[in-house]
Amino acid sequence: MLYPTAGARLYIADAPARGAGGVLPVAGWVEIGETEALGLLGVQWGVASTDLATEEYDGPDGYLVEYSVKTALRQSPMQIVLGNDPSDPGQVLLWTAARSTNHYPFRLVLPDGVSSRAWFGLVTALVEVFDSANSVMKLQADVLPATPIIRNDGA
Repeated sequence: MLYPTAGARLYIADAPARGAGGVLPVAGWVEIGETEALGLLGVQWGVASTDLATEEYDGPDGYLVEYSVKTALRQSPMQIVLGNDPSDPGQVLLWTAARSTNHYPFRLVLPDGVSSRAWFGLVTALVEVFDSANSVMKLQADVLPATPIIRNDGA
């Protein structure tokens, strides 16, 4: 199944949790308006590399070979771009989350209205983007998931 993103809706709830041990709310979600780009949502591995200087690990022609191993699995930050609307209730709540040290619940509902992703996250950055003179002001938010992503694929 292919998932279109045009028409996806991003929500935040005013139900912060200290730490990542909260329960996602059933109600009280506020849509974050004017979303233009939703970024990435997933995991990535940290990597450690080493150069081994023994004959056993020498590469072709006697050069050292760099070997890498996965170290720790971590969440990737989700970078969201929005049209700046100071009167939008979702953006106001996003600013509140950016100024807080608490984890906030987020939910992304895909255009079919059933498939979704939900998680608690930290808003680690929220900045105004002025861009070029003939453009509208944007907001850019970085949301770092602090819990595993709950996937609902509508089936």
